[in-house]
Amino acid sequence: MSSPSSICSPPGTNSSPTISEGESVERSSSVLSETLPRESGPPSSPPPPNVDESSTSQVNPLTTPNNSNASISGPARVTECATIYSILLAFITTGYTIQHVYAVITKGEKVYKFWQWVFLPTSVTAMAISFALKPRRTDRAYVSLLILQYVMFSFISEILTVIGMDFSQQQILSSSLRSLVWLALLKFGMKSRSHIAKLPNEDLSKFLTNDVVMGGMLVGLGQLLFLVFGSVQCNRSEDKWRKCNRTLFGQVGVSSMVAMYTIIKLLSGVVPKRILRKHVISLKKVVSMDMNAEEILQALGLFIAAGCALYPLGNYGAVGDFGDSGEKLTAFLVPGVGGCCLLLTAILEIVIIRKEISAERTQTRRQMHQCQSFSPDGTLVEGSSFWLYIGVLATTYESVVAIMLIVTLDGSYTTLAMSSLPFVILLYVGNLGCQPRRKSSKFMWLLRLQFGSFIYINLAAIAFYNGTMLGSMSCLFLAAVLTVLFHFALKFRASVGRLPDEDLERFLVENFFKGGIQTVFPILFLLFRSVKCMYEKGDVTECDETSFCSTLISLYLICWWLTKLVQGSVRLAWQKELNLSIEKVAKMQDISLRRGVSGFCTLLTGVCGIFLFSMMSAEEMDNVMLTIIGVVGFLSCLGIVVSKIYSSLRAQELMRALSSESGERDERNAETDEVDEPVEECSWVFVSVSFLLASVFSLLCVCYSVTLKNKYWIMAYIIYPIVSLSFVMAMVLKPKRIDPTYMRFLYFHFVTFALVSEISGAVGNFRSGSTFGGLFNLFRCFLYCVAFCLGLRLRESAAKLPPQELSDFLCQTVLVKGAAATITMLFFSFETVSCLISQTSLDNGQCENTSTAAMLLSVYLVIITTLSIASKTVPKIVQMETAWELSGIATLKGLQRWQQIQGGLILASSIMAMHLLSNLGVEGDKDDSVYLVGALGGLCIGFAFLISVWMLISTEARDRSEVGGRRDVEMPTNFTSARRFSASKAEGSAFAAALV
Repeated sequence: MSSPSSICSPPGTNSSPTISEGESVERSSSVLSETLPRESGPPSSPPPPNVDESSTSQVNPLTTPNNSNASISGPARVTECATIYSILLAFITTGYTIQHVYAVITKGEKVYKFWQWVFLPTSVTAMAISFALKPRRTDRAYVSLLILQYVMFSFISEILTVIGMDFSQQQILSSSLRSLVWLALLKFGMKSRSHIAKLPNEDLSKFLTNDVVMGGMLVGLGQLLFLVFGSVQCNRSEDKWRKCNRTLFGQVGVSSMVAMYTIIKLLSGVVPKRILRKHVISLKKVVSMDMNAEEILQALGLFIAAGCALYPLGNYGAVGDFGDSGEKLTAFLVPGVGGCCLLLTAILEIVIIRKEISAERTQTRRQMHQCQSFSPDGTLVEGSSFWLYIGVLATTYESVVAIMLIVTLDGSYTTLAMSSLPFVILLYVGNLGCQPRRKSSKFMWLLRLQFGSFIYINLAAIAFYNGTMLGSMSCLFLAAVLTVLFHFALKFRASVGRLPDEDLERFLVENFFKGGIQTVFPILFLLFRSVKCMYEKGDVTECDETSFCSTLISLYLICWWLTKLVQGSVRLAWQKELNLSIEKVAKMQDISLRRGVSGFCTLLTGVCGIFLFSMMSAEEMDNVMLTIIGVVGFLSCLGIVVSKIYSSLRAQELMRALSSESGERDERNAETDEVDEPVEECSWVFVSVSFLLASVFSLLCVCYSVTLKNKYWIMAYIIYPIVSLSFVMAMVLKPKRIDPTYMRFLYFHFVTFALVSEISGAVGNFRSGSTFGGLFNLFRCFLYCVAFCLGLRLRESAAKLPPQELSDFLCQTVLVKGAAATITMLFFSFETVSCLISQTSLDNGQCENTSTAAMLLSVYLVIITTLSIASKTVPKIVQMETAWELSGIATLKGLQRWQQIQGGLILASSIMAMHLLSNLGVEGDKDDSVYLVGALGGLCIGFAFLISVWMLISTEARDRSEVGGRRDVEMPTNFTSARRFSASKAEGSAFAAALV
């Protein structure tokens, strides 16, 4: 749903807001092209001369196999999406109406108070997508069915609501008002549909594939369905549905904004790009606040909408009913305000587009304003004073909270100050860096005064409230340390001010503003997670542990932002000295001790942060463990910052030393511009870590077989998915090592990981009376042997890749994707650990639902990552033949039979994975639905995996058997389809990863 051209990430997502590349963003609210006149001119990208329409679907002979049965799937242009999508969306909207019919028959109040709102945002989005699937179908039968679908979804549901609610006057009035809204939206939808139909073929194809299929159905509806499962999981019994109001309001609030954003993005896809380019809010203008009133309102509206979306998202999954009417009103108003801001921003965008503000007037105004923030050549050298005022307000707020703590001695102010401290620190750092070239004595004294009022007042309040000598001495020591840091911060600010204009502009836009925005929104989300705890427990003082976790994670994020600021303070030509290439990481060569320690600290900080985040939702926490892990993570974070500062100073010293020696400078630049050698074998470090994990896993299984204590079995299967993926990675990290010594090591590694663990598990299960579990362990031994044989073949295929392709495979596919999957699985594992810590027991059965869901989700991820690795070991021509294409997905034409079957399996496993995600963190008795859904999802994704592997193997074998065919033709470096329009292709594995 998010796009690289939005000022902030779309509401309702777990990712932080992003800023566009090239210092500009395409306004996400550019919509409603029905108000714009449609050009009758040629498409934006006309076909090349002497190429007719029919030739656009021809295939390039250089990239086409010499096989009459081989064909590239998908049509050249998509003018209508597949009918099956209309049927599925009609099933969603009709299901919304059927539940109202069921409520009228059974007199069920639950449908109107709970289920109606659970499915409403998803149904509205499904109806909006239905209008865009077949825009050129104007026959009476199709239009009548579309209108009938809308009438059943909206008007019939409203009538059934009035009937089911006993014809109350208030209900009749509200349903009548909603019916008027539905009628207006029907007219609006039909008009938008007619404008979509007028798009040129190529633009319509891009709109249907990119905006409707990918952005609307796969991303938008996927997020909405995931949010639905949270409310479904909360409502497990008939007598508990009234206790799900917090979850219900959070889900409806987030879903409503996601639905609104999805619909707006659909409509903005109709607006011609030439018009959108004229209305771009660049980062450069935002940093300097060089915007007119309309642009400021739009930027402010988008930021408010994103912030309001984080509030219900942070409270999503909160337990219990509302404590009072004020909490309920807040849960209703905050997403309402965000939705109104998003809608008003879209309407304002329409006004701006139609008005087409005079370019001469805008240019004159900006030239008058550039005397403050821009150099004579138009380069940004200073941020706006507006950001200074924001920082002053933030530090003033923190100081006021500290004063209230001294006056009232109320411990709740301590929790409040701790929760908001990272947010204030981030804004204060932004305050220091937004105008680095202002050096007047008055301004410098104002900065010192702000520091004193912010730091010393807060530390004095802490010392006074603590009331102990040790606490007072600690505050004095911390004040001295912070004063020294402030002194170095001023020096760093001065060094930034000495940067050349171009580098300073890059620093202010990319590092300062973009990095700050990407940090402030996750901190705001963590703050709202603390608010969720306060609502659930009803007392601020009972959420000290949650606030502590939130504060530490936020400090980690701030430290990471500081490292980006330090790195950005060096000239662009010298920043490679601060970077460490993935090739060097893979080989573990030419890495200094300092960089090695910094990398280890980065890993340690990430693990600590993931653990603290998973502990935020735990009911009971171990304060000693939290303190130790939090302090270790924070010290590691400080170590990273110190390492970056040292690297920055070293790079600047080299820059000054060579500034007067052009010859040495050129030689130095030549050295820094060298490309790292291709990687043919990864370091033994990664293989050793995999073997160590496998040994620990097997040892736990042996302990279980000997002692029959469930705690060893639970501990083993917490790390089981991570061990499995590490073994898969170890198989291909050294593909060219075929000597007997290494092969014996691989066999020993396999025996240690698979056979010893499964045989031990079988013995333990037989001894404990679980015959089925023991037989299943023995069956998995057979599966592991088959998988190991396939892994050996995978190594052989990878070893035959060209050097550069092999290097990319090892670095980008195996290490980068493997690390990303491992981090995700680590989060799943920590969810189980947090549940076990809350229960203070490993074998009481109250965490079985969470542990099962976490393990199954991790297994899904292992399968997807394994398929991604396997798909990269075959030649590129084979990857292209077995790839998915959006145009083929949109029309379901030109797809091979195996692709259609695999798509259905992936869709089913995705829905089941959403159900498992909603069970993370759930405590209580065993729920059989988790096992059933997990098993069915595992079968679906397993069969999809086998289909992909079989097609890769068979396609590669056919490719090798062709003599004198495409092997004799040199593959182009950049493979491009000869179609006039070809949507971006994705591997089956990447397609599955995007869904699951």
